[in-house]
Amino acid sequence: MGNRVGQLCLIVGAFVVAVVTTVASVNVPMVAVGAVALLLLALFALARQMDGWRWLLGLTMVLLVCASSKLPSLVEASFYPRYAAVAALIVWALRTPGRTVARLDRWTRLLIGALWAMAGLATLSFTWSVVPLETLQRGVALLLLAALVHVLIRCRWADRAVMLADLRVVYLVLSGSALLSLGLGLADGTLVAALSQTDRFEGLYNNPNMLSIVCALTTPLGWAVYRASRRRAELLGMVPAVACLLLSQSRTGLIAVLVGALWVVLRHGLGRMVRIAAGLAAGLLVAYLFNLLPILFAGPWMRQLVLRFTAPTGGDLSNGRTEMWQATVDLWWQNRPTLGFGYASRNHLFALASLDESFGTGVSVVHNSYLQLLLELGLAAVAPLALLLLAVGRVALRAPVRRADSGLVWLVVTGVLIQITESAIFGTGQTYPYVFWLVAAGVLRHLPDRRADADDGVEPSPAPAHPHQVNAPVDAVPRRPVPVPVLR
Repeated sequence: MGNRVGQLCLIVGAFVVAVVTTVASVNVPMVAVGAVALLLLALFALARQMDGWRWLLGLTMVLLVCASSKLPSLVEASFYPRYAAVAALIVWALRTPGRTVARLDRWTRLLIGALWAMAGLATLSFTWSVVPLETLQRGVALLLLAALVHVLIRCRWADRAVMLADLRVVYLVLSGSALLSLGLGLADGTLVAALSQTDRFEGLYNNPNMLSIVCALTTPLGWAVYRASRRRAELLGMVPAVACLLLSQSRTGLIAVLVGALWVVLRHGLGRMVRIAAGLAAGLLVAYLFNLLPILFAGPWMRQLVLRFTAPTGGDLSNGRTEMWQATVDLWWQNRPTLGFGYASRNHLFALASLDESFGTGVSVVHNSYLQLLLELGLAAVAPLALLLLAVGRVALRAPVRRADSGLVWLVVTGVLIQITESAIFGTGQTYPYVFWLVAAGVLRHLPDRRADADDGVEPSPAPAHPHQVNAPVDAVPRRPVPVPVLR
């Protein structure tokens, strides 16, 4: 029954997305419909491997993607349903028959407790916020995020195989959104403009930076899904994600993805680093011998991408971010250093600042999640934020970097770095915080204990089979013991 309800929810949601996208398309609506149809076909191809909860998870991710869209009709249609879908996921996971409640280690409890503390502080800040209603609404949404992470870690994701299968659904939706972005870009001409001119590509999303954030998480998540299943077809979803990441020309996204990958390679040891470097050098040599380098680097989009890293805009390689950060610090420290201006008050705050000369700033965005927390919640947010980063740091340093964990660690490191120049770590209206915090908590939950060597190549003992798991990934399949012959 639950499976049928989940499938019905996803079918209805996908139908609404297809209709609204068709109406909102500018030039060629059939391209948008075709892209949505491809996404639906991919989802139905996995129908036998998905229970009802996963269908609802897919619908929730679709709604979160729509809420980050540049199409007003999609944003309006998904504004409240996305929060209702998150709440339904929580209730469904709690009411699952035969669910097991796992005991958590201290580090996982630390992350979940700090996440609850941050959400509680954000919600409480409506009492002193400059926009109380907005703060209260967004604070409740953050409480839902904390509850979803807590319930999944305690109940459903006690089995690592179930966690990997759920994350596969998330990967499918995000890679589908990248494919849909390319289809919409082809329909409205923005894809051609990005390839032939100097325009940055934003696809389905409301700006190029949002597209890059999503694709920067989709790429390592796709690698984790591939390493879990060992099916090369899973890598296909990374193709549109990488293409959109490059076309967005986001320096933050590209650097974060590359540094995250480099971190995982360094964790593997010097030998792996040397082999990868040798392979890249050989590939460049072959491309040079066949005169492929000019084709790769002579395109307008590639020249513009290089200029993004070399030619300063307005005399500043950070595109004015350093000025934004200084203005943010001044605004926070000179006015409300202890409690800040209230969670999610940034947009209204800067609009107010532009009208009040006493604020002394013309900044409209922060472009740094950590400074934005100081601005909105003040010094009161330092303790929970420090605990969260401490737990995330343990994931980066302690989690094994083999099989699926290599992609998940890659995602966590990438996500932390992105937030240095973006402001989405607690932006509950978009996909980033859900994917990031769920993955970080999931990896932390399944860290090997101190008695096991995380990188010795020995697979930890698998958890008992979960009733919701069908066709468990290869990463979680238990090995049969091999009998040792007795010498006579």
